[in-house]
Amino acid sequence: MTGPLKSRQDRALVLLSRMPHVPKTVKGRFQEAFLQADPSPRGMPRALERFYAHLEAVGRRPEQVISEDFKTLSSSRTAHRTLLAALRKFAPEVPLAAARSTSQRWDHWLNSRYNQKPKKPTKSSRIALIQEDWPMTWKSAIPTLDKVVRIDGQRFRKLASKTRDSVTQAVGMLGAARIWARERGVDLDASYSAELFEAFTRFMLLEREASARTVADYLERIRMFAARGGLLTVPGSVAMSELIGALRDEAAEEEPTKRAKVRSFRERFTLADVLSRALELSVEADAAPDGSAEAERKRRNALILALLVNTGDRQGDLSHLAIGAHVTRTEGGLWSIRVRQAKTRRIKDLGVLWPLTSALIDDHILAGRPKWQIEDQVRVFTGRNLLSLSAEPFHTYYSTQVLREEFGISGHLVRTLITDLLRNERPDAAWAAQELLGHSNQRMQATYQSDFRVTASVHKWQGIANAYLKSMRKSERDS
Repeated sequence: MTGPLKSRQDRALVLLSRMPHVPKTVKGRFQEAFLQADPSPRGMPRALERFYAHLEAVGRRPEQVISEDFKTLSSSRTAHRTLLAALRKFAPEVPLAAARSTSQRWDHWLNSRYNQKPKKPTKSSRIALIQEDWPMTWKSAIPTLDKVVRIDGQRFRKLASKTRDSVTQAVGMLGAARIWARERGVDLDASYSAELFEAFTRFMLLEREASARTVADYLERIRMFAARGGLLTVPGSVAMSELIGALRDEAAEEEPTKRAKVRSFRERFTLADVLSRALELSVEADAAPDGSAEAERKRRNALILALLVNTGDRQGDLSHLAIGAHVTRTEGGLWSIRVRQAKTRRIKDLGVLWPLTSALIDDHILAGRPKWQIEDQVRVFTGRNLLSLSAEPFHTYYSTQVLREEFGISGHLVRTLITDLLRNERPDAAWAAQELLGHSNQRMQATYQSDFRVTASVHKWQGIANAYLKSMRKSERDS
């Protein structure tokens, strides 16, 4: 019977003999670390051997590892975490982006097993009255939303699905306002009368604490529904017009609040700071553990900040950009965007994006993989959402959430700052802001780029951006 191994060197040699498929460089790193202390977690040698033996069996090099490999090798959450720890410590050249889906699957398993809380009875937060509970006269007007109608001799096409949803939701709120009034002793019939519109306005302003602009928008949608369904009387139409006019005037007086937010942001930051923060997040992502949620989130947030400044897109349009359909990669390695805007339904064609923005898109898609894999990864993700890299997008206001976390402002204020920038620096190019923020002329992209470059605020980050791109090109050559 063999006696116990007395030296750490002897123990290291035994462990190395059990890793015949592991490359010498990886073994060397393991041996060097083992001579200092026992590696943690235990089981790393076996995890490394299984990993490299599996790759040899399927005929893939380490840099070509795919998600199916990690799925096959991770029979348990502990085995998966041990393998990732071993690769990060002893084989940092192996890209771990492909392990992300397996990590998420095991995290979901853990949370569903141990972190479930007993379900509590919930109270519905629905406010708008559902269509089944609408008065019969209102229900009879619903089909008019889905067909062409004529109003006072003018032809109106059927409503787009998003517009239809917003109209029916507004009418549902009108129904909720009737109930609210009835609970206060005011019984209003279902006719679209001045009294009903007045009650609705009070309900929205007092009960729902909506802004004057929001209430005016709701009344516009209700008027659209009533007009299409033949429910709007002359007195009701006059009363609604007066209410909308008064609310619009009040909303105009609320504008100083928005200007104060813009002024406060401008005093503390510039658009250059947004881009500088994007660069910082990209560097932090590179320093984060490969294949981790932290690295994934920081690369995505860096991309969002760059896109908001580069494109001036509305947050809804930005959230629904799809690779291949709206965002495409040119042969020169730059990305371009062409999208139909949800609000205006007009095509917005920006042409190629800035090299910095294009580089951040590449980083986001590669997720730590070697640069030479970009074309393969673009093919893999074609048809998926640009931000989530999955079939389903994040919620509409995800980009605003990122901006609020970083700077305390919304995406819409970035659009305002872009307009201010062009108006102040190049008044003769004010048309470019209009095109950038929502129309379809490709010339505006070149104008916006050149105008943006001449501002003093940009000069302080141009050196950083150029150095970043230069380092990226060097790493591509090295790889």
